[in-house]
Amino acid sequence: MLGDEQWSLPRGCCTTEGLRMIRVGRRISQVDVARAAGVSTAVVSTVVNGRTDGPIRVSEATRERVLAAVEELGYVPDPAARRLVGARSQVIGVFTYEAVFPLAARSFYHDFLIGIEQAAEEADQDLLLVTSSRRAASQRSLYATGVNGLRLADGGLLFGSSIVEADVRRLASEGYPFVFIGERRLPDVELSFVAADYVGATSALVRRSADLGHERIGFVRQGEDVVTGRYAGFVAGVQERDLPLHVFELRSERIEQVPAWVRQHDLTCIFMQGRTSLGLVEPVLAEAGIRVPADLSVVSLGGYPDRLADRMVTHLSIPRLEMGREGVRLLMELTDNPARAPRRARLSCEIADGETLVEPTR
Repeated sequence: MLGDEQWSLPRGCCTTEGLRMIRVGRRISQVDVARAAGVSTAVVSTVVNGRTDGPIRVSEATRERVLAAVEELGYVPDPAARRLVGARSQVIGVFTYEAVFPLAARSFYHDFLIGIEQAAEEADQDLLLVTSSRRAASQRSLYATGVNGLRLADGGLLFGSSIVEADVRRLASEGYPFVFIGERRLPDVELSFVAADYVGATSALVRRSADLGHERIGFVRQGEDVVTGRYAGFVAGVQERDLPLHVFELRSERIEQVPAWVRQHDLTCIFMQGRTSLGLVEPVLAEAGIRVPADLSVVSLGGYPDRLADRMVTHLSIPRLEMGREGVRLLMELTDNPARAPRRARLSCEIADGETLVEPTR
């Protein structure tokens, strides 16, 4: 408890009841802390912001007195004010261009956010989740109100396939530290990101398929893939094994034509770009009498433990939790030294053995 001689507040304010009245009545400021500790507001600012290299030198006894006043009064530093004076807010911002709730265990974002939370807690950082800024009814924007929605945080982690390029360019031009969860590139902006190694993992799946005896493997491509590396990995894999390249483009062909394409090229295995195309192809294969995996092996690159024909699909397992943790680590590096941008990392994917990749029967 602070002694009465250290207070310059009116009589009674240093009592427990007096402190409670201050806390209830209004937000505690650095002025209140300075009065309670008997020091200047500059000393309070130096202590609460953890500065040791500034022009103001604070003795250990004074520092302890200020911290005791902070605890007694329940003072909480204003993150915005701390940024104005160049201090860290100890807050990591998270912004998503798509909705992330509800966070069911099978949600795409669930494990990413768990990893972020774990790493932030270990680094003694708070999290600020920004989701509601909208430039239009169906489009989120970091600058919907004209200013950076993550400005209260020291840096930000960004999610989403449908990014607003103007947001990203403005963040970069302002020198604001940010890291994408997932690989994102712009032609003239060096972006920091943590991504899964889809190229290596998809190539490995092609090799495994070829080792089982598959010599005619197809790829069902559903539009422009926002996930960099899946198609490139497939092409690299078939070229490595000197196999023919068979690609079905859902942009120009209908899903009902997949069975005819499979039979035309006598395919024994097909790779599906993601879970959407996987869901579309299941009924048309069944209707055409093509059995999975007896007649056709199927591999999914969507990163989910899905089922097809009542069987667990062989698929890529994306290290989502580890990517979230690595994103925090890269962001901390950027906030410590922005000149180190861009910071990038690729994490290996695992092959999740299912029941839909087997030896061909023909």
